[in-house]
Parts: sequence; structure tokens; C-alpha cells
Amino acid sequence: MAIVHCKVLGFVNMLGRAGRIRCAPFRSDPIRGGCSMVPVASFVFMAVTVVIAFGVPLGGLIWLQTRRTSGGAPRYPAVGRAFLCGALAFTAAQVLTRLPLMALLATHRAHPLAAFLLSGPVASYTAGLFEETGRLVVMVLLLRRFHRWIDGVSFGLGHGGIEAMLLVGLSYVSNLVIAVMINTGQWSRLAAMLPADRAGAVRDAMVGTPSVLFLAAGVERISAIGVHVALSVLVLWGVHRQRKALAWLVAVVLHGTVNLTAILMAGARIGPWWIELVLLVLAAALLVLAVRLRPAMAADVTPDLRRMPPPIAQRV
Repeated sequence: MAIVHCKVLGFVNMLGRAGRIRCAPFRSDPIRGGCSMVPVASFVFMAVTVVIAFGVPLGGLIWLQTRRTSGGAPRYPAVGRAFLCGALAFTAAQVLTRLPLMALLATHRAHPLAAFLLSGPVASYTAGLFEETGRLVVMVLLLRRFHRWIDGVSFGLGHGGIEAMLLVGLSYVSNLVIAVMINTGQWSRLAAMLPADRAGAVRDAMVGTPSVLFLAAGVERISAIGVHVALSVLVLWGVHRQRKALAWLVAVVLHGTVNLTAILMAGARIGPWWIELVLLVLAAALLVLAVRLRPAMAADVTPDLRRMPPPIAQRV
């Protein structure tokens, strides 16, 4: 799920969906600032996005872990394992593998092959390739006994959740810090560390971006997490039903197609909220598919035969 972002002092500042945010130019001094301030509505929407990025995945995990049967036992025992495995899958596939490779390719953008691999359509499907491969490998290696439908849901919450927290949550926390510095007259301390043109661009973006666009990344995370939950259920279904290759291939195609849809709509200059609506519809459709797969999943955790006592005949 692509989000246009820019780096400021090592922070990733999410400034809207699929980019092209045209901020009103403020011709104030980029160091001293001038009288322009970040609107209160921008603070509110940035805070809401932070709550979504952290609250949806972590809240979902807490809800799953606290569910109880009528007898008081955990309804979904060991469900946190799948959540952690999902977070591991995204970290391994994207943070440690694909993103460094994309950064390396970006330094050779003039080369035809690098330009091809960095193009929107190809990047859309390489994201699906890396993430779905990581999803499959982690499930096969670490979830051998955990093939319940709820394990797929928890895995997706972990996968999409760590993505939301790293790419959006932390970024919007830094956005809030910058906005507070601008409005409290402390901006000069940070701006002095930046080239004047960059300081001006950052300030103009924070002040001039329409407030409601700061909510767009949060809305996108809802649809993105929904997609990750659905694809995690699909891949785990394939692992459980011995159809790994089929489930993996379908997941790669669906993942890449969702990414490409957003990129093509942004390239056609379709408004960000129409893009978000389409992504929400796609996520809902995939979640319906995931629900329909539930009867074909394991009903409970597979017993660990290595820890079970031997049969009576063997003990005698």
C-alpha cells in the first residue's frame, strides 16, 4: 500500500495519499517562521491517524487475547504467536530485504533496468512478491501447529500492524512534534539544522496541507490492515490444505493489484478520498473471501506430539 513520503532529519513524514499535495507557498523566513501556524484541525487528524496506526492492530490483539469461553478459559490460546510471526514476516520481507534493495536501485535510477524495477507497476507486484513470500515462509516454519482461521487474522494484524506503526504511526508522531514546534515558536531550533530551502518546504507542507489530508494515511491503514488480514488467511488456508503454491500465487497477484490500483488512480489525478473509498471496497471484498475460507481451516491448535505421553503399550 503505497504512501508518498519525504524524509526530514531521518523521520518519514506522511503528507497524504499517493502524493502530489500542493501546499500553499508561505513566503515567510524559513528560520524565524513568520505568523503562519499549523491549524488545530491538522493536530486532531494527525492524532487520529496515530491512534489508528497503533490502536487498530494492538487493540485487535488485546481483544483476541482477552476473549474467554463460558468456562473462563482463553477462547483463542496462543493467538499472540501468530501476531508476532506476522510482524516478523513484514520486517524480514520489507524492512530488511525489499526496502534496502529499492534504496540501492534508486541510486542507479538512470540505468534502464533500475528504472524498470522502480516503476509503479513493477514495484506494486514486487511488494506483493516479497511480502507474500515472507508470509508463506514464516507460516510454514513457525506456525506448523497453528492453522486456525483466527491465527490467520492475528497474523494479518501483526503484519499490517507493524507496517502501520513503522511507516505511519512513528511518522505522524514526528509530524506532531514538528507541528508543536512551529506553533510554539520553537521551529527555529530545528530549522537551523536544515538547509533554508528544505526548512521552508517542511514548514510550508505542515502549514499548507489541507487538514483533512492528514487523516488520509489513517484511513488507508484501515484498508491496508484489512487486506493483510485477508491475504494472511488465504495463505494460511493454502498451508493448511496443502495448496501453498496456489494460495501464494493468488495472494501475490491480489496484493500487487491492490497496490497498482492505488497508483494508477493517483496517476490519473483522482482525488485521494475516492482512492481511499476504492481501497476500502477492495479490502472489504477480500475480507469476505477470508470469511468464506473459515470452514476449511483447522478448528483448534494441532497437538504437539513430541510433548504428549507415549501410548500405554509403549510405557508397558
